[in-house]
Amino acid sequence: MKFGVNTQIWVAPFEQSDIGLIDKAAKLGFDVIELGFFSAEPPFSVDDVRQRLKDTGLTPGICTFLSADRDITSTDPEARRCGVEFMKAMIRTLAKLGGEVFSGPIYAELFRKRYLKKDEREAEWERGVKSLREIAKTAETQGITLALEPLNRFETDFLNLSEQAVRMCENVGSPAVGILLDTFHMGIEEKNQGAAIRRAGKHLKHFHACENDRGTPGTGQVPWKEVREALLDIGYDGIVAIEGFNPEIVDLANGACIWRPMAPTPDRLAGDGVQFLKKLFG
Repeated sequence: MKFGVNTQIWVAPFEQSDIGLIDKAAKLGFDVIELGFFSAEPPFSVDDVRQRLKDTGLTPGICTFLSADRDITSTDPEARRCGVEFMKAMIRTLAKLGGEVFSGPIYAELFRKRYLKKDEREAEWERGVKSLREIAKTAETQGITLALEPLNRFETDFLNLSEQAVRMCENVGSPAVGILLDTFHMGIEEKNQGAAIRRAGKHLKHFHACENDRGTPGTGQVPWKEVREALLDIGYDGIVAIEGFNPEIVDLANGACIWRPMAPTPDRLAGDGVQFLKKLFG
């Protein structure tokens, strides 16, 4: 098991001036750092970040989202094309950095929430499958895994459940496409977190350990022992990453509805959280 941290605990997006967070993550005891940024052209020097990762021994990941003009399920062919090209660019950047997991709600526009008739939903699904198949070809050649993250109903109308994500993986049919499950979102949508993890099974390629209030893992209502046992049952030995959000970043706070600090400091959220997880899985 490797333990990771998402840079959105501190900043969004991750930029050149934030490279020091790589050193901080290493000192706090993490193995992996998830870089959160949202542009096809990275807002940092890939060479500089790669060297800092090499110096600290950390493995990189990338976590992002899709906007309306990059929605790969859209009825607009241009939006789908832009989304596919954006995802391919992200994959190439991650490969240059030496990472392996590209994750997030990378299947439809974030915060898109509306009712669709059954035939419209099925057509949307097929557009998503077709787009992901094309993206997966690039991922396969670059040695990158896409980890699709189901979100709660207030953040997407497309993938909310583990079983839906499994169906998407099976429909796409690529070894480069898997699932990211997040304890925060599962706490809203799933009847049982352990069952959801076991349902994902071999498709689970990444995991976000987040408290029910998106605060420090181990301080809230998430059934951590159940989560641990389910991950062990399916033989998961990938990354368990802490994702949090800095309420001082306006766009991030508005998007995630974070109106107050979830821990005394971002460093405490990350540091206390990783110590809890190491003890949990130790």
